[in-house]
Amino acid sequence: MITGSFNWSPSAAHTNDETLLVIHSPQLAKHFTREMDRLWRGAELGVNSRIRKKLERQRAKCGSGEQRPAITSDS
Repeated sequence: MITGSFNWSPSAAHTNDETLLVIHSPQLAKHFTREMDRLWRGAELGVNSRIRKKLERQRAKCGSGEQRPAITSDS
């Protein structure tokens, strides 16, 4: 089993401060897999309802949501 924060990118391999742990235990891998499956089944993919409600409140505070031209030094 391989676990940790390492994301298999060049940055992870050479720049970032990552954790990578290799465990040679079928029993531990089985427990880990069971827990990951439990978490996956309960996951709410995409923007979750708590964040969606927060976005709706912020949009309501901003009014209609119409985009306005940006103010620039040329304006």
